Amino acid sequence: MHVVTIAALLGAAWSWFGGRSTVAGTTLQSAWRWGLAAVGCSLAAAAAQLFEAVSPGGIDHLWYAASVLWLCPAVAVLGARRPGSAAWNGFVMLPLLLVLEWPVTGVALAGQISGVSQGAVWETVRLDWPELIGWLVVLGLGAGNFLLTRRGGAVLAGAGGILAILWPLSGTIPAGGWTDSVRLCGTLALAGALWWAGRLAAASPTEPDAEPGQRLALAWDDFSQAYGLVWAVRLEARVNEELARLEGGGVLGPGGVRFEDEEAVAEEDRDAAYRRAESTLRWLWVRFVDEAWVERRLGPGAPLGAKEPDAL
Repeated sequence: MHVVTIAALLGAAWSWFGGRSTVAGTTLQSAWRWGLAAVGCSLAAAAAQLFEAVSPGGIDHLWYAASVLWLCPAVAVLGARRPGSAAWNGFVMLPLLLVLEWPVTGVALAGQISGVSQGAVWETVRLDWPELIGWLVVLGLGAGNFLLTRRGGAVLAGAGGILAILWPLSGTIPAGGWTDSVRLCGTLALAGALWWAGRLAAASPTEPDAEPGQRLALAWDDFSQAYGLVWAVRLEARVNEELARLEGGGVLGPGGVRFEDEEAVAEEDRDAAYRRAESTLRWLWVRFVDEAWVERRLGPGAPLGAKEPDAL
């Protein structure tokens, strides 16, 4: 069973590493690195369990650390905006790790260092309900950002897999084969979710030679699928402020720029709305992606940030 768990995690690692090209040129590279750390910690825990390299308590702590690290990619996306993405890692991500790890691993280490605890360094982990609830809240915040995207199903499957990896530490599952079976199901679900998400990302079309409205809709869809609902809503509101100033109107939504009465809109008003939406997005995207990312989707244009917009 442990061999199958390791095989599933190797599949997850392959899918995750394959996503490196998807985040190239974006601020999502930080989230990708957090996921790489989670994969590595999961493999370390599974290998330690297979070879009995550490005590059962040490294996529990490794699995818990992996479960915490798996929360980090989605949370990192919420702060993936220049110039504050590095500060987000320092002032949000690291404290998040400390808050979630301290009641478990931190307390165990502090007890040994201070001499309060005289037993084994790594005792078996049994999470209390406050610790579980805190972990679940963070999982919900991160996963909720993507539930309304095409990756929503994959995100739900991945969240369920991570929960299954953690749940044997809750003490609600009988010790023995059941814990290994639940964790195996979790790793399989996680590997399948990552493969599914990778397939969805690979299927995203990019057609810089398409007509302006379709080209803009595809580029906007790529961004909103990658960054999730939080950033999509904020950028969408900023673009719609600009479109409201035009005579022809137009509203940026999930399908691109749409008009209340498509047939009644003059062609020049339609083109003006597309140009205004594209130029505004180019200004805003400077905080998230490199110029090459935009040019692959929209073709050459004004340099990103040529006219810096108001803060988001």
